[in-house]
Amino acid sequence: MFIKKRFFIILFAIATISALGVMVDALYGIALVLLCLFVMASAIDTVLLMLLHIDGGRDIASKLDLGEENVYSISFKIRKGWIMSAYVIDEIPSEFHQKENEKIKMESEDRITFNSQLSIFNCKRGHFLLGRSLVYASYLGLLERRIILQPEGQEVDVYPAFSRLREKDEQVRSRQTISTGNHKRQLPANKTEFRDIREYVTGDDIRTINWKATARTGHTMVNEYEDERSQHVINVIDCGTAMQRTFNSLSLQDHAINASLLVSYSALERESDCVGVCSYGPKGISFLPPRAGKPQFNSIMQQLYALDTEYGESDIEQLCLVIDRNVKRRSLIFLYTEIPTISVLERQLQFFKRISSRNCLVIVNCLDRELEDMAESRKGLDESRFTQLDEPKRRTIFSLMNLRTKYIGRTHSLCVESTLAKDMVNQKQLIADTLQQNGIYCLSIHPEALSFGILSKYIELKAKRAW
Repeated sequence: MFIKKRFFIILFAIATISALGVMVDALYGIALVLLCLFVMASAIDTVLLMLLHIDGGRDIASKLDLGEENVYSISFKIRKGWIMSAYVIDEIPSEFHQKENEKIKMESEDRITFNSQLSIFNCKRGHFLLGRSLVYASYLGLLERRIILQPEGQEVDVYPAFSRLREKDEQVRSRQTISTGNHKRQLPANKTEFRDIREYVTGDDIRTINWKATARTGHTMVNEYEDERSQHVINVIDCGTAMQRTFNSLSLQDHAINASLLVSYSALERESDCVGVCSYGPKGISFLPPRAGKPQFNSIMQQLYALDTEYGESDIEQLCLVIDRNVKRRSLIFLYTEIPTISVLERQLQFFKRISSRNCLVIVNCLDRELEDMAESRKGLDESRFTQLDEPKRRTIFSLMNLRTKYIGRTHSLCVESTLAKDMVNQKQLIADTLQQNGIYCLSIHPEALSFGILSKYIELKAKRAW
């Protein structure tokens, strides 16, 4: 049982009236009457709250979307007793951001069933244990009782954003249709690719008989082909330190994971392509071969869910070896990585060219809106925005400030910061131009628009039959 603020306000008012009774005798009598009524009201409030019995809890899905607003509800029903108002404090992990205030007001129409709709934003993948849901109920507003509505230990898993994949896919395709028109394209029907040799069964085309295999085995053997329209798509995600930069509360790696899941869904469900996933980092490479079907989508989601941070520089050379060994046919490869400067690109360009010589390679290099704003602003970056930057950006600006103080003084600080930001923005454009000159597609896009941008690129390349 807890005492509310109203209890002390009323008690202070009665004490004030009683103190004024020294000068006016009538006020002292009024204060005694009010004190008696106050004691009776407190007693009634205490009894009603002690008799209160409620049932209910938190209704939340066991799987939540990463980087999306997840809606859930808290509700309870009064089995015994009465209350006039109630609010809930929902204890959730620090990785979850809740738009509502700490005290969630419960609404009711019949004063029996109380409920509230809430939403949380998840900024980290993984398995989490939710805390308690605490109901604070009151009747007259003098006292309130705390009841544990939901015990701690409820388990939830945060997966890459999966619940609105169909809706996002339809949005992107409708935009593509509006901007470019809906053109029917006739695909070659006879272009097939050899798959396997198997024994002849009734109904097989006799033109597919493999006479050499038939003579060798003594049984009629036929060649099995697969339609070339079922193409291969591979999402390659860098798990190194550079991908841990934060944009809109999500790391660059998580933005890449959400984009990979969306394009995988579209390729598997809409185009019947074979989709695979590869992740590479300092500790090694994980490769899921391209396949078709719904089981493959579940395998992709589980692999993306399990990706973890590997601190260090990723080995692009080892990635080339794995792709050469496992990718046997020309495929569309989306490579999600971070190339900050042209010097980094020069070290990796030979490996990118090696991959693109046998595949259609699209390198996803994300832009930084904060740097663009700094480059366009003459005032540089103010203190409030500086505190919102991630650690690598802060270290860059700190080193620049030390250099400025040592050599040019403090008067030219804003000019130097703006110049540095412009240089980094120009580096991104130079990287994209260099990749295009070497026959490699480059998608330069802001992380918050990555999912829609990568799907639009896939649809565009699919229409062009670029691979």
